[in-house]
Amino acid sequence: MNSELKILGVGALLTSLAGCAAADKPQVESAKAPQITWECPDGYQVKEGLNVDFPHKGEKRAFYVHPAKGVAGPAPVWVPLTGTVESTYANLNVARSGANALMADKGFTVIGPVRECANQDPNLGGGACNGPGKDGWNWMPWREGRAPTAAGDAWKNDQGPDSSFFEAMIKCVGTKFPLDASRFYIGGISSGGTMTNRALTFRSDFWAGGMPISGEWYVSKDDGGPLSFDAARQAVIDAPAKIHQGRIGPFPLKDDLDPMIVVTVWGGEKDIWHCGSVLCADYRPSTQAGSNYFSSKPNVVHVACTATHGHMWPQVNTQAFNLWALTTMASHPKGSDPRKFKLTAPPEGYSCKIGRFDNLYAE
Repeated sequence: MNSELKILGVGALLTSLAGCAAADKPQVESAKAPQITWECPDGYQVKEGLNVDFPHKGEKRAFYVHPAKGVAGPAPVWVPLTGTVESTYANLNVARSGANALMADKGFTVIGPVRECANQDPNLGGGACNGPGKDGWNWMPWREGRAPTAAGDAWKNDQGPDSSFFEAMIKCVGTKFPLDASRFYIGGISSGGTMTNRALTFRSDFWAGGMPISGEWYVSKDDGGPLSFDAARQAVIDAPAKIHQGRIGPFPLKDDLDPMIVVTVWGGEKDIWHCGSVLCADYRPSTQAGSNYFSSKPNVVHVACTATHGHMWPQVNTQAFNLWALTTMASHPKGSDPRKFKLTAPPEGYSCKIGRFDNLYAE
């Protein structure tokens, strides 16, 4: 499916999906943009391309900026996050990793943050970013889930330095490149998907939405205590419709979220991860748990998508899927009425529905 996206101004998103019927076009909801103060750290000059030495919470961070093309007025923002073993550069430029920088050609300003563990090297894949976390975090690439030990308690109600970095980064980019404050979207694969879950559960006031792809939930006990890998899987099997607490978000999980749209993607039966010969991640229960939570909030539009590509960025009709997902999210800017949202058909190879996953477990 060939697709084209045109975006005109703060309140107007016009889409044309070539070869699709007019009835399949998103019904665009206008919304008043949130008030954002565009600002950079003192003396910092943001630019197109790779930005380095961005000061944030005592660290020096790096990020890419790919400005939107063909846009008259402020552009929606797409923040794609790589996982554990692929680099930021690969996530932006390599087809197997999503080639997300191509979305700038479709009218989105793409901002690609570099993981702190990579020490500002956008070409670092696994290496120092592949392994257990430190300082109270569960896993290394992104500070996305609190550790199951007492050290993780510090992050029960603190979003952490990565989530806050994304916000600071966007606010700085907006000083030079016009951005639509009602259309900030974040998404990622694997640990990047887990980080997306964290950002959305902590800062639904900032984000208009996001797309966790094969992200963890780190299902926990109702009292926030840790569960073993097998026990967490079994907890979801036993109660697939339950709202499960998880170490990715605040504890307890918030009762209310601000209006936004969330597209959760499960990669099918092969969406698992082995640590050597040991199965250490299963994204069926984690995507189920995330969809249960987000879809339970009346202000949140949740779209559950299932595919067959396994544990990687969606590989069937990748760019058509990327454009469909971003167009779908951008059709629902911050503050939109969820009752007016209309879901269009995804590209071939994907099955998507409004609401939580209801086909991953027998209920």
